[in-house]
Amino acid sequence: MLFRDGAGRVLLVRPGYGEPGRWLLPGGGVDSDLGETPRAAAAREVREEIGLDVAPGRLLAVNWSHRPGYPARVRFLYDGGVLDAAALARIRLDPTELLEWRTVRREELRGLVKPHLRRQIKACLKALAAGTGPLELHRGRPADQG
Repeated sequence: MLFRDGAGRVLLVRPGYGEPGRWLLPGGGVDSDLGETPRAAAAREVREEIGLDVAPGRLLAVNWSHRPGYPARVRFLYDGGVLDAAALARIRLDPTELLEWRTVRREELRGLVKPHLRRQIKACLKALAAGTGPLELHRGRPADQG
């Protein structure tokens, strides 16, 4: 889910697994074997990871990516809305998964998140500002642009 604070900064989380220094959006995998939908998974993952019980807002984008030798990945990005100071203070990280959280300005994304996720976030912020979407993305770029 894509959360923002009152200043428009994006909420990121730093996992305790994977590449050191890598930041992500809150969320995770869909338990499709259990019949879970992407929307339900987003709510569950946010609850588990950061302790907030927030219903996902509108679908902002669907992103498809693929690397040779790996299965294709589909990411559903939902609007988490704007979190006020009280909601941010209620964040409680799952210590088995996450090390810290922070909010960042759009300009700070470059040093924190991988390029394909940065493109997805920026595309979603643009769609939110314009009131457009949902977007169809391929590796963070509009699908019709390759």
